[in-house]
Amino acid sequence: MRKILVTIGSLCLMAVAILPLYANFQGDGAFSIINSSWYRPLIYVGFALVFIPSILGTVFSLRTVKSGESAVGLIERVQQTGTYINEQPQLEIDVVVTRQGHSPYPARTRAVIPQTALAQFQPGSIIPLLVSPKDPAKVGVDLQGQVSQVDIQNLLHERMMQQGVSPNIMEIAQHGEQAYAKVTDIVPLGNAGHGKVRLQLTLSITTNQGDTVTINTQKEIFESQLPLVQQGHVIRVMYSRAHPSEVALALPTGEEELRRVFGQNK
Repeated sequence: MRKILVTIGSLCLMAVAILPLYANFQGDGAFSIINSSWYRPLIYVGFALVFIPSILGTVFSLRTVKSGESAVGLIERVQQTGTYINEQPQLEIDVVVTRQGHSPYPARTRAVIPQTALAQFQPGSIIPLLVSPKDPAKVGVDLQGQVSQVDIQNLLHERMMQQGVSPNIMEIAQHGEQAYAKVTDIVPLGNAGHGKVRLQLTLSITTNQGDTVTINTQKEIFESQLPLVQQGHVIRVMYSRAHPSEVALALPTGEEELRRVFGQNK
């Protein structure tokens, strides 16, 4: 619609320029057209149709969701719109949105991003979002820090449970005691999907009380984390006295792992 209006406006302005010349060529004189009652309204209509849609398009494109439900976005595409506000570029961003209690879904938003933060807005990056309570398809980039680290962690835990991690293990990961475990034996059990491998582990755990507990457990970890879990290595775990045979591995989670967790289900 915007292109149609701009095209009509351009034709009106062309007519404003050409008709007086044509009338002068025919011998009627340019002023016969210029003094016509419709000439000035045609000028106003032409300028309005050319410039007002562009101005309104810029204004509405700057409107964004400034409050709403906390969410996480996995950036799939980033493109500059050509608009600058206070010398800062506006970006059009395609994201996969993860919000509490919902499967990931695609959305598109625009945001004015400081030049110094552009490196954080690249395909594959994870960004905090705010989702409109009225329309989940409308999302905004959280540039004011409304989405807390706790919100992001809760979303991460929910997605991991959706991908097969048991609620009991997630409870231990959140509220268990930090301990260290030595990997005394490891047996690969095959691919577990989502970029993960399944392992049979024997762990010798030293608790905060100085006790040593040996457990056998099966775990799924990302393939990129496999070098950290080798025989003889010491790793950090979260341990529960109520469930001594179950632990949560506290392994570093990189950008690739986060992309897999917050991406759409394949």
